[in-house]
Amino acid sequence: MGNTGYKSFGALELYYVDDGSPTGQPTKPNVVTDPDYIAPVLDTTTCAPSIRYYSVEKRLSAKKNNCGSGYSGSTVTLTALANQFVSTISLADANAQADAWLAANVQSHANIAGTCEVTPTGGGGGGCFVEGTLITLPDGTRKTIEELTINELLLSAEIETLKDTNIANELYKWSCECLSENRIISPITKITKQVADKTIIVNNGLLEATPTHLQLIQRNGYWRFIPLGDIAVGDNLYTIDREIITVTTVTANLEKRNIYPMTLNPFHTYFANGILTHNYKEANHNDN
Repeated sequence: MGNTGYKSFGALELYYVDDGSPTGQPTKPNVVTDPDYIAPVLDTTTCAPSIRYYSVEKRLSAKKNNCGSGYSGSTVTLTALANQFVSTISLADANAQADAWLAANVQSHANIAGTCEVTPTGGGGGGCFVEGTLITLPDGTRKTIEELTINELLLSAEIETLKDTNIANELYKWSCECLSENRIISPITKITKQVADKTIIVNNGLLEATPTHLQLIQRNGYWRFIPLGDIAVGDNLYTIDREIITVTTVTANLEKRNIYPMTLNPFHTYFANGILTHNYKEANHNDN
């Protein structure tokens, strides 16, 4: 450590007052609890204080890496604040201390502060509604999503002007002012059970799915598909009765939920709790 400007004393030795000669008695440590303790004294001549260099603000990001199978972690940034580290050697040394601290702590910070999201797969990563969601069958009856099985038929909708696809990037490009659709039937080709750490709740439970679920909404006069995590109060939803419902509340749930990613083929729309929605898969894969 560099000089502070204070002179301190490590040991005490007894001297005669009259001539200043040592008494010959053993020295003893200069400790605070000793009645003879001598405190450090300011002496900027003998102990000139060192120049101090303070670190600048630095950041380092890491991806949460302790998620379970089928999930990917979010990226989290750890910040070393300005002046958090000090050096009497150089500014580079102070900044190096900050870099070392970030490197040693960023991963544990990401694992604590980050979130886990379902990793989309080629089999319909977007259809991630929670357990208990009611899915409409062709005869108008409903089943909870966890009761559905492969090859079971669902009520679907063929939207005019929309090229039926199961690739999210293609769906993002589509929009229309006037929504026109015909009711059709489509079978389930894949359904699995997973667990999500985060879901989005719309209108107090009318919809609850993972943030990556692709949802049909109307915004600024245009119908389009967006991730449920981007839905906002004031957006509109399309119902099984061909009516429009306005989004009035959007909240995030951070408790674990059972979810059911689902794929339909050849058509990819269905009705969840009476709302028209879509399943999709990760971009750059061929349709199922």
